[in-house]
Amino acid sequence: MLEMLLTIAPVFTLMMLGFVCVRTRLVNDDSIAGMAKLVLYVTLPALIFSTLAKMEPSDVFNGHYILAFTLASFMSMGIGLLMTVGLLKRHKLEGALKAAGMTCSNSGFFGFPVMLLVFDDPPTAAFAMTLMAENAIVLPFIFALLSYFSSREEGVGLGKTLWSTAKRLAKNPLVIAVVSGMIFSQFHLGLPLVADRVLMMLSGASATLALIVLGGSLVGTSLKGNVADISAISLGKLIVHPSCMALCMWLVPGIDDNLRLGAVVLAAVPMMSIYPIIGSQYGYRAFCASTLLVTTLLSFLTLSILLALLNL
Repeated sequence: MLEMLLTIAPVFTLMMLGFVCVRTRLVNDDSIAGMAKLVLYVTLPALIFSTLAKMEPSDVFNGHYILAFTLASFMSMGIGLLMTVGLLKRHKLEGALKAAGMTCSNSGFFGFPVMLLVFDDPPTAAFAMTLMAENAIVLPFIFALLSYFSSREEGVGLGKTLWSTAKRLAKNPLVIAVVSGMIFSQFHLGLPLVADRVLMMLSGASATLALIVLGGSLVGTSLKGNVADISAISLGKLIVHPSCMALCMWLVPGIDDNLRLGAVVLAAVPMMSIYPIIGSQYGYRAFCASTLLVTTLLSFLTLSILLALLNL
């Protein structure tokens, strides 16, 4: 157990560094916001593209993995809706937002750095396909569901909601990087040496910068909201989601064990860092920020236990 804690300690150390830098005003909030955009639009897409472009097409896309990942995500979402709407008696929009917190991982800013640390041979294909499924299937479904419940109150049609979701997806830099990388892989296209070196340098900065940004973004977050709901969603993200992922990954055949382990680790990290931003659109920014903070702190323990159980 102690060995596992030490393994993921660098992740939380870099997050703490980002937190301290912002807390002491060495770096201001605007700088963190700018760094976040740099990760989202430059370093992380560079990492995704350069990784996928150099892989064999058969390694880039595994239909069995995509199927298992999608089933696990929808299972986690269903359990979240059952908990929030069925047991906690929240209305459907609130329930869908809180269930989304149990379903979408912070794969790029948190999950990939953890994978680099804990795997001798990191399953980068699992990371790439997770991003693909998250951005092409799970997130659009969640956005459409939230928009649908919201539009029912505002009178906006479902068609318009789906169209706006599709446009947002097409502009997502991570989706563009995934699609471009798959094209380069499929047709065995190469890059000029200078471009390849630039991408490698940007890729190397991605994980470190992402963790610093994530830590800095937690400054100013306070524990506000319903304790029962925060606890339920936090434990749902850290326990229910990886459990659903493990179940589906091992039930669906044709998936390499290393990919399965990678999927479970990615599912076991906290929810996406934009969760409070999504929540703010529906009046739940404080709750979502509090839940993100609690989940991030708890993940230091739950991730260590999971890695010990998986013998990573």
